Amino acid sequence: MAPTKNLYSILGVNRDASDDDVRRAYRQAAQRLHPDKNERLGDTELFLEINHAYEILSDQNRRSKYDDELAESEAQEAEESAFRLEIRQSRKNLLQLDEPQVHYLLLDIFPAPDLLETRPPVNMAIVIDRSTSMRGPRLDQVRSATLTILRDLHPSDSASIVAFSDRAEVLVSPDQAQEEATARARMSLLQAGGGTEIGQGLELGLAELERNFSRDGVSHLILITDGRTYGDEELCLEMANEAATRGITINAIGIGSDWSDRFLDEVTSRTGGTVLFMDTPKAVTGLLNRIFEAMSRSVVNRVRLEGELNAKVDLRSAFKLLPDPMPLGDTLPMQLGALPRDGQIRVLLEVVIHPIGQIQVLDLAHLRITGIVLQAEEGTGDFPLSLRNSVSRRPDPDPPPEAIVSALSSVALYRMQEKARHEAELGQASQAARRLENLATHLLAGGERELARAALNEAERLTHTRRLSLEGEKMLKYGTRALLLPAPAKSSS
Repeated sequence: MAPTKNLYSILGVNRDASDDDVRRAYRQAAQRLHPDKNERLGDTELFLEINHAYEILSDQNRRSKYDDELAESEAQEAEESAFRLEIRQSRKNLLQLDEPQVHYLLLDIFPAPDLLETRPPVNMAIVIDRSTSMRGPRLDQVRSATLTILRDLHPSDSASIVAFSDRAEVLVSPDQAQEEATARARMSLLQAGGGTEIGQGLELGLAELERNFSRDGVSHLILITDGRTYGDEELCLEMANEAATRGITINAIGIGSDWSDRFLDEVTSRTGGTVLFMDTPKAVTGLLNRIFEAMSRSVVNRVRLEGELNAKVDLRSAFKLLPDPMPLGDTLPMQLGALPRDGQIRVLLEVVIHPIGQIQVLDLAHLRITGIVLQAEEGTGDFPLSLRNSVSRRPDPDPPPEAIVSALSSVALYRMQEKARHEAELGQASQAARRLENLATHLLAGGERELARAALNEAERLTHTRRLSLEGEKMLKYGTRALLLPAPAKSSS
């Protein structure tokens, strides 16, 4: 059975749209696309599709029959999808309340068991900051780590090394990367000097990836920097958006403390990537290996979560917990990166449900997980997900799933340091210090002694200087973010 077209999406309304909503959307679309007013290619066909959607959705009997057909089509699509999904919710039943209520959803996305487990070709660009501040051990360690990665390349892989300061150049081409002696000689030319213009490095690195792009492979740009870029932030964000549309993931490794974590978070999250914090240059080899191995294990690329929530439901926040913790913001669609063949993508959604009145069932959301299946004939693999919740006056007697409780506990610690940092920036040093002391107490209770000590040190610093240290900010941010990773399963022996 061919997938049923989503007439709601064609008309631009939610599935719970009222008759008035449907009529209003139709009138707006008809005025915009009527053939008498528009001659753009494709507008006439779209106008006919909108007419067809309106004819069905404006008729209650035809709409009801269509809804059944759509549900059947989506069930079959899910069965044939490249994904398998496990979903847990904080409550089985929503409450009939006259005030907003918070609800949590935990999505675990797995590859279908019949997906090919062949290693995909890796298309990689390592973009290295060679500004003056990278001089010495930092650049030496990055040079050594990069050469280690190049030794692990397969013949089908492509790797470029780009170096940038206030200009950029390709230091090692894909052909040179396959020859160890040549790559080593080229990397010896890497010398520090100049300012930091990340846009220069991103532009050239993305161009290299485009040149060697393969639909059956994974394309990643790895940015390594210890500094802040000035004046080209918007350009970098635009390039990140373009990279996402082309299936390129940007990851970043920040060295030391004088780089903009918020900026790099924004750049990488737009592509489904992540930021890794490195307080010592010696750790760069391990981090590069980790990223390279993850690329080699990918079976579905460009995974993203899209769809719509009920008009009475707002998305407050989302966190990716696996494979790498990363806040995702509060808007759909969301880029989730690549799905590993031996792992999963785990996402925690926090939604606010506004007063829903005396109803028995609420269509909470209609979501869709999409992705590009690597080395597969058909290529794409979608999983439609419709969430319909019962509504009751009685509280759910069962406690929330342990996985959600554990995730929320870790998210609370991450948010605590974020609030303390915001308070410190507003000049509320005493309040920020108290919050960090509270954070330290929770961290100690969880056995995180090093992080607790860092929180206490920053609290004391606030009382004397009324500022957080750059190093302390990043240690607390990425330390508490790492706590979002689920604890390893205990052995049954």
